[in-house]
Order: sequence, then C-alpha cells, then structure tokens
Amino acid sequence: MTDDGTDRSARRGPEQQDDDLDRVFGPETASVPTRTRARTWFVIGGSVLAVAAVIAVVLGSIIGSVQNGIGGVFPRPDIALDRFDTRVDDLPGVTGVLHHAPSKTAFASYDAVASVRADPSLDPAARRDLVAAISRAADESGGNGVRVVVIADLGNLQIGVTGTGAVAAKRLALADTLDHIGGVTEVRCSWERGGDASDADGDQSIVVRTPGRGAAVPPIVSRVTEETQKVFPGADVQVIAPE
Repeated sequence: MTDDGTDRSARRGPEQQDDDLDRVFGPETASVPTRTRARTWFVIGGSVLAVAAVIAVVLGSIIGSVQNGIGGVFPRPDIALDRFDTRVDDLPGVTGVLHHAPSKTAFASYDAVASVRADPSLDPAARRDLVAAISRAADESGGNGVRVVVIADLGNLQIGVTGTGAVAAKRLALADTLDHIGGVTEVRCSWERGGDASDADGDQSIVVRTPGRGAAVPPIVSRVTEETQKVFPGADVQVIAPE
C-alpha cells in the first residue's frame, strides 16, 4: 500500500473532533462563547455594586444614629431632649419644659434630665393622663446610650417619670394618697434628689412637707411611712416640718 502522505486523522471534521474531546474529557468540554462570558461578568459586577450600595446605606444609617445619640457610641442627650420637647410641648396642661445638666451613668451612657411644669389646677384624671403621656414621650425620645428622665411638676406634687409608665403611675397614685393626709402640703415622689433615676422600689425617695409642729408631726410621719411602704417597700421617707 502506498502512503501518499495524507493522514486521514487530520481530515476529521469539527464534529469528529468534538466527539473525541467528549470521549476523553467528558461532554462538558465544549468551548464557551465569549459573549456568554462577558454577560456573566456583567451580572457578577452588577451584584457586587448592589451589595456595596446596601452596605453604604446601612453604614450611613448607623453613623446617623450614632450622631443623633441613638447608636450609643457618641450619645447626644441634648438631641434626645429636643425630641422629648416636640412630644410634650403641646400636651394638655403643660406650661413649660426645662432642660438640666445630663447625668453620666456609665461609659457612653447618659440620663438626659428635664422638668415639665403643668397647670396645678388639673384634676386627678388629667394628671394621670399627663403623667402617662410624659412617660411615653420619655421612652420614645431616648435610645441606646441615652435615657430621658423627667420630674413632672404638678404644683404641690412632684412626680419622677421615666419611660416605665407603670412605675410613674404608682408614684402619682402614692403622691395623691399622701396629699390627702391631714397636715401635708407638698409631696415629692421620685428617686433620691441628685441621684441616678431608678424604678426599683428600694430606690424611691418620698419627701413630704408639713406646716405642723411638735406633737402634730409624729402621726404624719407614721402615716406617710405606712402608705409608702405599701407601694414601694424599702423606700426612703422624709417629712420636712418647721423647726
């Protein structure tokens, strides 16, 4: 047989070559069109940009919260009190709001302190509604790192108010009870003056004023102490009378 130099294997067509590749490397070895690869990279690039945009939005929100005193890294008691003002300025019976120096309670943690003056002629139901509204405003205005605490000045009653509405309501109810004791003219039902605000029973401080003297004072002290311990066991009681 004469070999004319032509290798029949070199004449295999494209389909035959693909068959050989399939047998050796499997059926997934066909070349991928360049256009498909470009489209794949476009999709991947778009996904990366979308994720980056989401991360940027989240970081922006966190940074904004920190700057506004919600994030807890750089608390802003002043901004928390501004938010509180907007919530209580138009409440029925409110005549004024005062801001006091904030109290640092821990690292990057503050009590933003305010006083709310109210019309002393409010009836008992209106007082209850007002104290409840102040408590909600305090709760909504604070945030991580900042707590809003308030003294509600109702005339002859001064009530400590935090974001815990149930405790604020108990303070007001006790103050009303003490105010009806004969010889009592003023009641402050709150935490210790100048101390950190607390809703714990034993941390409450009850201060009562009376114009009574001498033998009239001990019965007042006894009654005030009895009524206070019913509501806040372990609370401190002080009756101030003229010397």
